[in-house]
Amino acid sequence: MKNLNYGIIGLGKFGSVVADELIAGGHTVIVADKDEEALKSIQNPPSYAYILDSTNISALKEAGFHDVEVVIVSIGENVEKSILTLMALKDIGVKNIIAKATSNIHGQILSKLGAT
Repeated sequence: MKNLNYGIIGLGKFGSVVADELIAGGHTVIVADKDEEALKSIQNPPSYAYILDSTNISALKEAGFHDVEVVIVSIGENVEKSILTLMALKDIGVKNIIAKATSNIHGQILSKLGAT
């Protein structure tokens, strides 16, 4: 399997497990969360780690999210932030976005905005 570059935004229970699995699999992984403590939840060191506001287009660009093949948005507790993050990623040209949804309607909105 080809090693890909991944971005993960949101390092709660789901995001940190996904990050650890991808890093252990030899993939290049950029991780970001608004909380520094969340970055410490990752067992394997990521390629790059950032504390940032994921709705800030400039911050996402500076972190390199526009250069990865797949971004995983793992923001579940804040539906608005999840949607705004997806829109910001689309604005910087990210083509493949996987997003965690907390309800059917949340999932439908994310899908209509281009997430899988």
